[in-house]
Amino acid sequence: MNPLTCLFPRFLKNPLSFICLFCLVFIFYPVNIKAQKVQTRPHIGLVLSGGGAHGIAHIGVLKVMEEAGLRPDYITGVSMGSIIGGLYSLGYTADSLQKILKSLNWKIILSNKIPENKVIFLEKCHFSNSAVSLPLALRKVVLPSGLINGQQVENTLSFYAWPAADISDFSKLPIPFLCIGTDIISYKKIDLKTGYLPDAIRASFSVPSIFTPLKIDTLLLLDGGLIRNFAASEVRDMGADIIIGSYVGFNGYKADKLQTLPGIMEQIAMFRGLDDFEEEKKMVDVLIKPNTDKLSIFQFDNVDSLVERGYLAALPFKEYFRKLADSLDRIGVQKPIENILNKKSYTFNRIEITGNKIYSDEQILGVLDIKPETKVDKFLITDRIELLFGKAWFDKVKYRVIPRNDSLILVIDCIEKPPAMLYGSVHYDNSLLSGLIFKMSVKNLLTQRSVINFGSRIGQYYRVELNYLQFIDRNQIFGLSAKLYFDNALIPLLDLRGDKGAVISRNFTPGLSFNQRLGLNNMMSISANYEMLNLVLHYISNVNLKNLSYNYITATYDYQVNSLDAKHFPNKGTILDISVSASKLQSAGLKTDSSKVDFDWKNHGEFTFNRFYTFHGSVNHYFTPPGRLTFLFGGDVLLITNSDSVSAQNNFYLLGGVESINKRSIPMVGFQSNEIPVKKLAGVRAGFDMQVFENFHVNFLANIFAIQEANRDNGFSFLTGFGLGAGYMSIIGPIKIGLMYGNYKREVYFNKIKSYISIGYNF
Repeated sequence: MNPLTCLFPRFLKNPLSFICLFCLVFIFYPVNIKAQKVQTRPHIGLVLSGGGAHGIAHIGVLKVMEEAGLRPDYITGVSMGSIIGGLYSLGYTADSLQKILKSLNWKIILSNKIPENKVIFLEKCHFSNSAVSLPLALRKVVLPSGLINGQQVENTLSFYAWPAADISDFSKLPIPFLCIGTDIISYKKIDLKTGYLPDAIRASFSVPSIFTPLKIDTLLLLDGGLIRNFAASEVRDMGADIIIGSYVGFNGYKADKLQTLPGIMEQIAMFRGLDDFEEEKKMVDVLIKPNTDKLSIFQFDNVDSLVERGYLAALPFKEYFRKLADSLDRIGVQKPIENILNKKSYTFNRIEITGNKIYSDEQILGVLDIKPETKVDKFLITDRIELLFGKAWFDKVKYRVIPRNDSLILVIDCIEKPPAMLYGSVHYDNSLLSGLIFKMSVKNLLTQRSVINFGSRIGQYYRVELNYLQFIDRNQIFGLSAKLYFDNALIPLLDLRGDKGAVISRNFTPGLSFNQRLGLNNMMSISANYEMLNLVLHYISNVNLKNLSYNYITATYDYQVNSLDAKHFPNKGTILDISVSASKLQSAGLKTDSSKVDFDWKNHGEFTFNRFYTFHGSVNHYFTPPGRLTFLFGGDVLLITNSDSVSAQNNFYLLGGVESINKRSIPMVGFQSNEIPVKKLAGVRAGFDMQVFENFHVNFLANIFAIQEANRDNGFSFLTGFGLGAGYMSIIGPIKIGLMYGNYKREVYFNKIKSYISIGYNF
């Protein structure tokens, strides 16, 4: 059949269309008529429906059209169709769209969450580390919204739509484009054909009950599919003479599917859209309906399968498309689309901030660190927006580009969080036993650019930390902080004056530090601390010793990196901590049943008042090759000079446990937490974690260390250990259980085989 024959009935309804048809028939069936050729080339319109993840199948339809040499002159899209159509209208090919969608982390994009490596270093301690997080505003607790505000999807759209950032009239895109939204105030269909393209696409994509509505001017917009899921009328009004449609939307349920309440409710909710589709499809010359059965509308990572479904559905029309393209080219050559994808940067005449009340323009611009009249590319602006969002000031922060007269304006839109956040959870493990975790973060309370962080673990073994940080520069890179730190931890076995037994370590440390943020994931600090350390014997001493106390001044340089994508069960990233410190004992005390003796550098007794130095380096690196396995490689190095193994707890670290439980813990699987006091060590660890199914993991970890214990002056011991465990990411935090085996010749008080359990978030 001639590709134009099927168009004949519809073209008779419109005289202009009839003329176009006559010209095409003239080309296909040449006759000896001496007349001038009509130069007007009919236009192709492409209509892409909504349908959740099924909309990815539109890419397969586009592939067939590309192979046939047929390019649309106009595109309309709704919901997922607006994403595919909007990006295609910029000049992206079907193959490049498929690659883009495959590269995206849809779990992140379709959520309010971000990877931890996008959170600024100082906020990582709070990020995804509590069962409950509540904003505090005007002394009231504010319940968070359960809807997705679009932070991730909007910034992703802005990144890929960057080449059109300076185009506010969508008819001037390389392929003219329009998408549909629904104003939920008036419940009217809204044609989105001007403005900021990513905003228009986001509004059309805003599925009710999942995404928050998007406010544009006086409109409050949700998914256009609520009223019109297939915009054929609109593409005809844009100027299309021949309309091709790809439909993956709801088709209605038969009686057998209407036996459940969800099925009935969905059918009722989609009545209007289904009825509208029946009218809209009458205007379409070619309607392609990819078979997306048994593929979830929420499974956005099925990219290849969905593209293939679209391709197979369009393949029978390929020859028709080819002949149609040839016939159109005989009338007139299609104008090449403008290549705007090569646009790399813009220069903004002005920067405006909207929506901010708590944080000043100066604070936001200081972090943004972009000045007018300087070139900005999409990587820079994306990095700075992530930096702003990672500071935890905002529920949402995004950018828009507005052409105004001869100017280009960069607008930063903010939705602020209350400056105070409250966090809570519960925790239990073998070492710390049960505890209640309570944390709070307050910003800009006393001064601008200040942060107060408070954290506590309330239980038999407690920890409390209070930190006041004041940034001292406009870009909030440099800061001064004052902190107080308390902890109470168990050392299961310590040798003191010939006795061995459990000891409670109680510490109080005030300090001052200078901090420098090095990007999102790096921090450098120089600190001076006054450390008041106490060892309280948890056994009856043969020499009637009750406790030892000593006070140090310590200066420390610390460099930290944390680029993990998740705090618990990470897939990739590195966590690194390198510290160098110099310490000097100022005073000490020894208490027995009947007396207490104080010491200083003049009357030092058996205490050492010489300066000593400590170097500790720790690293863990995670990476995930294709598949479900995540591998870990890491290790620790420790060197302490002039250690006093009799009385100075500050002169040794504590080895053992699956995780660190305080600042002087070095984990080693196979041994209990804080089991072995050490002053020198070097060791490596390796392991893997496999996600068996959603949120459930099994893991294996092995390590080997060479150590010099705190109570020996020379020689080393070699320790090996391994463990097998399982983990589950629950709503109350990570749950980890397992068995481990440790081999240590000097170990005589503990079994070689041990178990461990950890439940909930910790501090």
